[in-house]
Amino acid sequence: MFRVWDISLVICFSLSLMFVGVEGASELPPPRNLTFKWETPFTLNLTWEKPKDLEPDCKVNYTVNAHHSQDCSERAKQDMSGAKNTETRRVQNMTCKLNISNENGLCISVTVNPENCGNKYQSPPLDISIPPPPVRLVKNRSCEYSHNRLKCTWHSDVDVKDLGFYYWSPQNETVIKCNEMKIGECVIHDTFLKHMTNMLYLFNGTYKGKPVNNTFMDERPVDLVKLNKPQLTIQRFGQSLHFQTTVSDLDEFAPQCYRYNYIYSMCDKSVQEKDMANSKHVMDYDSNCKYRARVQINFSYKCGAGKSDLSDEVEYGENRDPNLPALLAVIIIPLIVSCCLIVSLVLLRRHKDIIFPKIPEPTLIFKDMLINNIRTAEDLRSTADGRLYIPIEEIVESKISLEPETPLIPTTTNTTHKQV
Repeated sequence: MFRVWDISLVICFSLSLMFVGVEGASELPPPRNLTFKWETPFTLNLTWEKPKDLEPDCKVNYTVNAHHSQDCSERAKQDMSGAKNTETRRVQNMTCKLNISNENGLCISVTVNPENCGNKYQSPPLDISIPPPPVRLVKNRSCEYSHNRLKCTWHSDVDVKDLGFYYWSPQNETVIKCNEMKIGECVIHDTFLKHMTNMLYLFNGTYKGKPVNNTFMDERPVDLVKLNKPQLTIQRFGQSLHFQTTVSDLDEFAPQCYRYNYIYSMCDKSVQEKDMANSKHVMDYDSNCKYRARVQINFSYKCGAGKSDLSDEVEYGENRDPNLPALLAVIIIPLIVSCCLIVSLVLLRRHKDIIFPKIPEPTLIFKDMLINNIRTAEDLRSTADGRLYIPIEEIVESKISLEPETPLIPTTTNTTHKQV
């Protein structure tokens, strides 16, 4: 009974301390007089003052949020949805410099964070809005990176004669102009490109008599890698097919940064894909199938992002019916046999006298043998052991006719000569 009473007292005492602590906590006052200044087209300098009525022994720091929209009410919505459209910095001083673009306007907020202020918690934010440029000079921007070379293209709907294109170099902390300028295109050459964490671009020009600056922030160049179009060859070795990829520009990054995506079909079946780390892919060969294949090189997510165009389609083999040899044998073999039989019958009929000659009648042969086997008394006295077989003379009918000799008719010359 007493133990339960003691536990109840302890719980009540703890709850009373908790409510006392909550009642004693309060938020810090916000900062004052937030101002901004563009030191360069990309460098935004922010300054503010300490909160009013801040206790002398209260040590604080400041959080600066830069939201890429002029409407500060959208910041809370995107923060709740988890959208990453805000840059955040925490500083000890009452000033902050940001390398940032102003494409759609900015909402800058500064909050005060307690470090050693007792029961104080974070202050409400102090906001300031920065409007976007009055006109957008370019649209549909795109960039491709390869071998310390960044090619950027764009389109423009406004007439700006003196359009210039620049980029921010963090290595030199300065704005550098792109000199290889064409209509809707410029190529940046810089050995530091693949080490940049992001890219800041500036387009400036005169629109309706007023200078206009457009700044944009883009991905880092290694996320915009463009590889050359590969070539694919297919070779057969025994019962396997070897897919070999050849490309000329895979020497800038480590070999593990490149992935080979083989897209192929066999026997007109559904397309299959194989993501490989090597430039060679081996698969079993089916002689009854026709293979169609293409390859694309992807830049691995471990190193950045990007890809090449698909290679030209390569074909190998032909589609065949696996039962075709047996079917041909069933059709062709009887046909050949029939043809041979017909030819044999025709030749036999044509040359039957040679193949099957006439045989004499057996009665004449036996009669001749009997006659020749009769022996006379004179033959018996002969010392010869035997006689030669003398066949019977065959009577051959011959039709011979005699015609009287025609007397010669004397010629005229001979008659004249006799008369003389």
